[in-house]
Amino acid sequence: MEYSAGFTKEKWSENDIAIVIDLLRKHNNKNQILEKIIDNNLFQLRSPLSIKNRFNMVYNRAMVLNNETQQHFLQANDYDRKALTLYSFLQVYRIPLEFYLEVIIYKYEQQEPLYRNDFHYFFEAKANISDKVNQWRPETIKRLISTLMLFFRESKMIEKIDQTKYNVNPIHISQTLKTYAERDIPLLYSFTVLEKVNEG
Repeated sequence: MEYSAGFTKEKWSENDIAIVIDLLRKHNNKNQILEKIIDNNLFQLRSPLSIKNRFNMVYNRAMVLNNETQQHFLQANDYDRKALTLYSFLQVYRIPLEFYLEVIIYKYEQQEPLYRNDFHYFFEAKANISDKVNQWRPETIKRLISTLMLFFRESKMIEKIDQTKYNVNPIHISQTLKTYAERDIPLLYSFTVLEKVNEG
């Protein structure tokens, strides 16, 4: 997975993912699903172009969920849907996944708060090892940080204490999903304990 700044335009999109999964179960064809969404304005966006852009992002995230987790998403409680929404984001983009593994888990293990500056230090470290990241403009980094914050806050993994710091917490999920994840999806299971797990 390459480093990509493509997630600057990502939204939380929990409801949109549910719409796409529901349509995926009825139509195999990506274009048919998009057509259905545009015709019925299911994303409630103004223009077909903005629907198409949103759809491509949401579709990619829906597709990283396997049959079991897609099905579970449609009838899941709020906690499970939030966990699966975050999981879909981390599976599609390398930067958020590495931030989770290298910063979020570390902060929890050390019982330290997460500071706003930690986001900047993370990108500085990545710029030192990747020419691609090194070429990103400060405005791009700022937007990427906003998106990272959005996802970790929406999932309730980080909780604001004040203007500069956040508490880091494991996510609660149902016992059914937890048992399944522990056996088959180590990354998803790790959200409940905030420990690194073997992907083997």
